[in-house]
Amino acid sequence: MPSLYLVSCRMFEDELVNIFEGEDEKTHLLLVENENIEGIEKKLDEVSLDYEKVSLEDVASKLGPPDDFVVVLHLLEFALDADPDLLKDKVYMTIEENGELFDGVLVFYGLCGNVLGTIESDFHHLGIPVRILKDAEGNIVDDCICAAFGNRSAYVEAMSGEERGTGTYFLTPMQAANWKEMLVLAKLTPDPDNVEMTKMVFDYSGYKHVGKVDTGLCYEKKFDETVDEFASRFDFEKKLFEGSTKVADQCYHSIKKEIIG
Repeated sequence: MPSLYLVSCRMFEDELVNIFEGEDEKTHLLLVENENIEGIEKKLDEVSLDYEKVSLEDVASKLGPPDDFVVVLHLLEFALDADPDLLKDKVYMTIEENGELFDGVLVFYGLCGNVLGTIESDFHHLGIPVRILKDAEGNIVDDCICAAFGNRSAYVEAMSGEERGTGTYFLTPMQAANWKEMLVLAKLTPDPDNVEMTKMVFDYSGYKHVGKVDTGLCYEKKFDETVDEFASRFDFEKKLFEGSTKVADQCYHSIKKEIIG
């Protein structure tokens, strides 16, 4: 039976749940057990999606009937986002250790500090498709924010439209839900609850707006409320951007087609 290995940042939880909601009963989701799955488990349960938690050691025995499609989702920790070299090492090691078990690998990451740009060719030796998130023009997305815009050109346009010294701090639903942790990881502030200090850092960095990137997904129930609170807390003007799940959807269904034929 065909199988796909998804190696993903937690930041793509919502896009992944949305993909699995659109799958039929012949697609079996296996969730690799680790400390990063609590959030996506809750969302999968809320929409009544079937899945099975497994250790990597047990994956081979769980591959199911010949006509079915097995997806093994391996979520990696947020902390990797703070160190591009560490991120590359972890993603590469994960694929090297487990990739040969599968018929294809899809990495739910972007360039992430320009460290994953050659991942497809670097794993050519596996003899299976190894893919990374790209837009419809074939450009590898910069990061999860870029993916949420649907393509690199829309993301670049959103950033280049800023006046000098009036940058925008973008929030997708998952970025909003985890904004305190992300600020610490990005070393913008050691204490996001210290509003005065964090606001001073934002001011120094030139941020004047918060950009709400609405992907149309509603698994994070407090997205609107959190963005409003963020804007109020740091005296930011709120800007609205229409997001999309196109990148995640197209990349998933493209490699699925490549595997199944």
